[in-house]
Order: sequence, then structure tokens, then C-alpha cells
Amino acid sequence: MFYVSKVSPALFAFALLNLFLSLILKPIDKQLFLITLTFGFVGTTLLGAMYQIVPNSQNRRLPLPPISYILSAIHFTSFILFYFGVFKIASGLLLFSWGAFFLHIFLGIKNWMPVTVKFLGVSAFYLFLASLFLFLNLSFGLVPFQLAIHSLTVGAMLNAVYGVELAWIPMLLMDTLNVKKAKTLFWLKQVSTLFLLISFYLLEYKAIALASFLELGVSLYFLYLIYSLFKNRRTPAPIPYVVKIFLIAFPFLPLGLLMGGFLASHPELIGKALNLHIDLLVYGFTAFTVFGGMSHLLPRIVWNWKIAPSKMSSLISINELVEEKAFPKFLELSLLAFTTYLYLDFSFYPLNILSSLPYIFIVGFFVRLTFFQILKKLKEVKNESQKV
Repeated sequence: MFYVSKVSPALFAFALLNLFLSLILKPIDKQLFLITLTFGFVGTTLLGAMYQIVPNSQNRRLPLPPISYILSAIHFTSFILFYFGVFKIASGLLLFSWGAFFLHIFLGIKNWMPVTVKFLGVSAFYLFLASLFLFLNLSFGLVPFQLAIHSLTVGAMLNAVYGVELAWIPMLLMDTLNVKKAKTLFWLKQVSTLFLLISFYLLEYKAIALASFLELGVSLYFLYLIYSLFKNRRTPAPIPYVVKIFLIAFPFLPLGLLMGGFLASHPELIGKALNLHIDLLVYGFTAFTVFGGMSHLLPRIVWNWKIAPSKMSSLISINELVEEKAFPKFLELSLLAFTTYLYLDFSFYPLNILSSLPYIFIVGFFVRLTFFQILKKLKEVKNESQKV
């Protein structure tokens, strides 16, 4: 690992905190819930991931690394203000930090040739746009709130996921990707997303429905590219647990987009079925994808930051920083818990109030396998180093 982002673990932890808080806020404050879930959980995860992935994709250090600490501090401050209802100032700080983040990342990219870099560069731009639209909505009411949300989810999040997984999955499977088809996916994605966001700006539901189905088609093409990797796979090695988590997340993507298109074509049902759209796309596809990505990135960041420079590097491996053997059980129980969550969330009152409980179990289980395991191993390393 060429560059280690020391701010990424804190961003990842804060993202999971926002995922937890969103479950508490869901029945209380719909607007703050959506901000916490999308901007707080999804957006913060993207910041942490890109601060680590983009410099390494360039084989060069991030320009002026201390800037990442300053921008992260502003980012954290903005959400503290969001929690206390100071939305205008909070959205202004978020716009500043994410706009500066985009410039910080953009200036560090010299080689735009890899398709993953193209996806991540566009994702960073959509992060900035999402924060701009949120500021314009909360401060002046100039654009729809839905435009800000979907700029983040469909624009920033899906671009990042497509780009990263088209790089990681072939690498982890020790296979090669059809680069020409990946580039085709990139351009199709930009067209479909632009159409969708224009439709949300105009709030034309028929156009949103059509754009959603186009976005669905692009997602199916992405899944086809991933399927091709497994279809043509020549190595008999077991599938890494990270890839298995990604695979579990995949079905929720087309289902969530299909539900979005259905709701746009039947707007009278939005009040009743919007939660299912959010559950499938964010709590389902996005969250499980994040679980896979964090469990891969986090131990590598910590090992290269805390352990590799020490005398203990020969005594502990990267794989020991996560409980790999427990992940099959995590996947099994998490799918059961998520199914229970969906059932309860779509049930009548007061059962739907209890829906957060099985999902809190998922988040807690994941934190134990990653963050708690890392803290445990770091403590062991510290104790051993003191003996030496």
C-alpha cells in the first residue's frame, strides 16, 4: 500500500455511527433521518474510501495530507449542527468541506486512464453537487430536496461502487476485466444519471420513472459484467469473504431501482412504499457493500499505519485484524436480520417501530468483527512491544 490515509478510519467509524443514528431518527424526523442516512452514512463512507483509494490508484501521496484532517473536522462539525437542527449553517459547512474535498482529490489525480479513476472522479464531483443542492434547498428552497438525495445516492454512491468493484472483484478473484465493456458502462452511467437528476430537478414524475428504468438497465449491465467474471473464472480458489458480501448486496440494487421507478410512475403510493425503496437501496445494497469495502480497507490501513512500522509486523498479519472466520456466520445472521427488518418495517404500527432492532444487531455485529477486533489486536501489539 503506497499511501495510508490516517483520517479514513475515523470517517468510517463516523459513517457507521450515522447509520446507527438513522435507525433512531427514522420514526422521529424524516428530513434529518434522510440527511443522516445518505449524507452522514453514505457520503462519509465515500470520503473515507476515496481518501485511501484515489492516491493509491495514482501511486502518489495525497497533496498536502493535513488538509484532509481540517476538512474532516469541518465535516464532523457540520453534522453536529445537523443533529441540533441548525440546518442552514450545517449545510453551508458541509458544502465548503465537500467542495474543498473535491478539489483536494481532483488535484491529486494525474492519470485519468483507468476506468475506476474515472468513476471515482465523477463520484467526487457528485458529492460536491449533492452538498450544493442540499445547501440550496435548506437555505433558499431553490431546488427539490430529492435532487440532493439522489445526487448523492445515484450519482456519487453508484459511480463509486461501480468503479471500485470493477477493480476489486477481478483482483480478488485473480481474473481480468473486459476494459472496453467497463468503459461502455461508465458512459452509459453518466447519461442515465444526468437524465435522472434533470428529471428530479423538474420533479416530473413520468420522466423520473423513465430515468429510473434506464438506471435499472445500467445496473443490470454492471451486474452482467460481474457475472462474466464468474462465468469465465479459471482459478479454483475459494471466493474471498469480501466478494461474498458484495454478492449478497447485488440483488437489492435492481430491486431498489425497480421500486423507485414504480413509485415515480405511481406517485400516490410514495407515502406508503417509500421506505421499501430506501430499505432496498441504502440499508440493503449500499450498507452491505460498505460492510464489504470497510472490512477490506480498514485492516490494511491500520496494519500499514500502526503495525508495519513496528517490530511486531512479523507477529501479526493483516487478516488477523478482522475476524474472517466469523464472516460466514455474520452473512447468515445478517440476511436473517435484514429479512426481519424488511418485514417489520413494512408492517403496521406498532410493529414497524421495532424494525430498527434487527438492523442494530447487524451494525453491532459488523463493528465487533472489524473495529473491536482491530482495537483488541492493537492492544496485544502494544503489550508485546512493551515486553520487548
